[in-house]
Amino acid sequence: MSSAPRSDNRHRRRREDTRARLIAAACDYLASDVGTAASVQQLAARADVGVGTLYGHFADKHALFDAAVASTLDDFGAAFDQVNADVADPALLFANGVRATLLLRTTHRGGSEILRRLGFEFLARDTALAPRAAAGLEAARASGRLDLPGDLDTALACTAGAILGCLHLLASDPSVDPDATASSCALGLLRMFGLDDDEARDLSSRPLATVRPGTSSTGPDTRSQH
Repeated sequence: MSSAPRSDNRHRRRREDTRARLIAAACDYLASDVGTAASVQQLAARADVGVGTLYGHFADKHALFDAAVASTLDDFGAAFDQVNADVADPALLFANGVRATLLLRTTHRGGSEILRRLGFEFLARDTALAPRAAAGLEAARASGRLDLPGDLDTALACTAGAILGCLHLLASDPSVDPDATASSCALGLLRMFGLDDDEARDLSSRPLATVRPGTSSTGPDTRSQH
């Protein structure tokens, strides 16, 4: 009788490990040129499991890709919580969020590449970055810290466009400094949203808490493109 719980625990750990490997495989493909065109066979091979095992965890490849995006978002959420711990000023929260999103290129490279490739589709998901950004911008407007041009959706579109443009810049030119780019992007958005130059420069250049590397994906791997 005493061996049954240990056996159950081993089985659960094996299932969790297999699920994690499948999600990591899907993240790798999402961060590559193959993307969601990857077949079930490719995903299973990437995770080093059989196709039947994949179907034992997910209904189809679309469910697996959804889980991969959710895992990436969990990493992003943890990163934002780290950089904004004990921050009360809505304007600083916004600036930190912009900078942290761009600096994911260095700490969560695979997730950052997924964000860059999925673009506005990723940002528009109800469980993705848009609700978090919307809440932050609304708090900044309500407190009078930021003066948003037009409605909230317009402010979100401006923010998303700036972030995605900078992500493409970082991906296309390895010589570009991520820290400087992140600060410049935050500076420009803060100015656009009504902060004077001195305060915008201050908020966009304050030290950020160190973000621990993400675990959902290690980054693009050219092997997944063959």
